[in-house]
Amino acid sequence: MVLTAQPRLRPLPPATAERLAKVRAGVDEGRLRQHVERLDVPRGRYHAAPAMTRAESYVAGELERVGWRVNRREFTVPGDSVSGVNLLADPPVEEGTDPRRSGPTVLIGAHLDTVPGSPGADDNASGVACLLELARVLPEFGLARHVRLAVFDEEETGLHGSRALAGELSTADRPAAVVVFECIGFYSALPGTQVLPPGAGLVYPAQRRRIRQRGWRGDWTLVAYRQSAGRLARLFGECLTHLAGPGTALLARDALDLRLAGPLLRRYVPTTEHFARSDHQPFWDIGVPAIQITDTADFRNPYYHQPSDTPETLDYHRIADIAAATAVSLVGFGIR
Repeated sequence: MVLTAQPRLRPLPPATAERLAKVRAGVDEGRLRQHVERLDVPRGRYHAAPAMTRAESYVAGELERVGWRVNRREFTVPGDSVSGVNLLADPPVEEGTDPRRSGPTVLIGAHLDTVPGSPGADDNASGVACLLELARVLPEFGLARHVRLAVFDEEETGLHGSRALAGELSTADRPAAVVVFECIGFYSALPGTQVLPPGAGLVYPAQRRRIRQRGWRGDWTLVAYRQSAGRLARLFGECLTHLAGPGTALLARDALDLRLAGPLLRRYVPTTEHFARSDHQPFWDIGVPAIQITDTADFRNPYYHQPSDTPETLDYHRIADIAAATAVSLVGFGIR
């Protein structure tokens, strides 16, 4: 499966490395933890509606506090009377500029809801916190004008929020790319803390070999992508590697993206289903380039979907690295 091998990650040019260092210095790990702690309670329209409403208000308030213009997009879950709410935020308007965009945009998103009984620090307050910190940092470094932020609802019940938003996008709103944060905060340097789904080694032999060489430690970040977003995935991987060290970014192309082999893999290799477990999938479905950034969730984190998924289990330094790497990778992708 040569086409699923990790792309070669190159050293950053000096100017990019300098920009990355400046952005990383501006990311506040304390703020990241504060956001996670404020969201530290089970939240969902079905099982914890008041908590979900409070979480939504907190996130919208934090976005508006740093100047983003928040639009609540209600949707109905198919076959149900429950209404969900996506938050879609546009950047602050720079003085003397036209608020209407020209040129490509990137949508950065994360889901807010949790499963019943879990406060969801990693799944997915970690992703929402990263998004909120980017909302503060991107304008400071002049990187916000062609970015939109999305906070998805009802991910845990079937990706309903991201499906609704993907279905609403007009040709004019269609992003050049989508970045989805999904469980990005749990890391372990202990040997044997990383597992892989059955059959993963058959489809991703090079990536499996790298994980094995690291002693099966869960200390790296996965970037799942399709070929259309390969350049953005590589740019992010290069930025994160520069910050966190060699081997800390692992890229894996969705095997179902392989034109000839994909249908056979879908039928015979169950591991391919795991690439469709988060809010990037609806954008793949409509042909929008998208990447998912994740710590691999239940293949590493023993607290996944448990009451023990709490703020003290997360690595805020790595979440901060991910925020900075995301911001600077957008520059290389052509977003100004």
